[in-house]
Amino acid sequence: MNQETSLTKYEHQVSPKLRDQLNRSESVEDVKKFFTGIVQEFLSLATNGNLSANYEDISLLPEQQPYYSLSTHIMDNIAFKELEHSDLDFILQRMAEQAAHRHKHLMKNNTKTKLKIKNH
Repeated sequence: MNQETSLTKYEHQVSPKLRDQLNRSESVEDVKKFFTGIVQEFLSLATNGNLSANYEDISLLPEQQPYYSLSTHIMDNIAFKELEHSDLDFILQRMAEQAAHRHKHLMKNNTKTKLKIKNH
């Protein structure tokens, strides 16, 4: 039986930043941008810098679980595959759930969001 690798120490390094950025996000585009940036940082940490994900490789899918999608560029990466027996999926899902929740909140308050953007 394979031993599962824990990546929570990396999650703890990026989670406060994700929470802060999501709380400050004023549009759904901000949410997507912040989520993608944090996942890029997390994947780099989790793979000891052996995986450099591009912005286009990570998608937030706020309407469907697991709320995120990764490109084949990431999925086929050797460093990523080495994390197969880890808590990676759970961590990415937790981060994506936070972002999806904020995305949905901003969509409900879309009128307020448009006014904030217009006034800046």
